Amino acid sequence: MSYQDELEMIQKIYPNKIMLSKQDVADLTSRSLASVNRDLADGTGIPYKKVRGRVLFPVKEVAKWMNELIQTK
Repeated sequence: MSYQDELEMIQKIYPNKIMLSKQDVADLTSRSLASVNRDLADGTGIPYKKVRGRVLFPVKEVAKWMNELIQTK
């Protein structure tokens, strides 16, 4: 899949969202919330923004991360 394919898939699953929560990312990537939190603590994984104390992931960054993950396998 290309970056554009990943982006379109995410936009179909989460229409009208430009940022995803940690739980959204965990569900989308079939990972546990603990894994997402571990990535945050380790400084690895998907780039994020802190908004009013909440960690949110831009949809475009999630698509980019998913595409890069697939390309490296």
